[in-house]
Amino acid sequence: MKSRIATLLCTAALAGVCNPSAFAADEAWVPLWNGKDFSGFTFQFGKGGTENKGTFTVKGDTILVSGKPAGYMQTEKSYSNFVLEYEWSFTRPADLKNDSEFKANNGCLIHIAEGPGIGVWPRSIEVQGMYHQAGLILPIPRDLKCGKTDDPAARKKATKPVGDWNTTRIEVAGGDMKIFVNGLPISTVSGCELTKGPIGFQSEGKEISLRNIRIIEK
Repeated sequence: MKSRIATLLCTAALAGVCNPSAFAADEAWVPLWNGKDFSGFTFQFGKGGTENKGTFTVKGDTILVSGKPAGYMQTEKSYSNFVLEYEWSFTRPADLKNDSEFKANNGCLIHIAEGPGIGVWPRSIEVQGMYHQAGLILPIPRDLKCGKTDDPAARKKATKPVGDWNTTRIEVAGGDMKIFVNGLPISTVSGCELTKGPIGFQSEGKEISLRNIRIIEK
């Protein structure tokens, strides 16, 4: 019996080592957002300029994003190989009875780069944050060269009700990515022409809260 237990423990340990999504040491994580202010970030609001006039505000341990005007905050630092996790929750309208009727947009921008994008949105890989499309890959511009996959059934299973907290995880190795929502694999990127750049978070029409934004650099 002791031998069998030891074997099972060893097998479990090896599974943790072999799983590329497993990180045993919590201390490997560092905050991408310091939880107090926007040190280390810059802002872009298209013709509205670079001044954040209340679109992104700190509320306790969260960033409250008003959704207006359209724009984004981005890290001053550039990243290439990393794991990013963050929690997000749309503000639930008091009169919302059916989540299928909820319309709200947002997203995370990976590998922000110079060059033509789409409107206010920069050249980048968008990990969609729209409520019914969380984790969908949207190249910006759309002719950006990269392979991608998507699993709508997994997304539907993973996404929690409007107002609940969800967790998005983005594993990035240069031009390759794996995206998870609440622990389920949703989409991938392969061979993207963008391999490094700042990380951004969008303001896109509806109020959303972000928290526990953290990163592991490889």
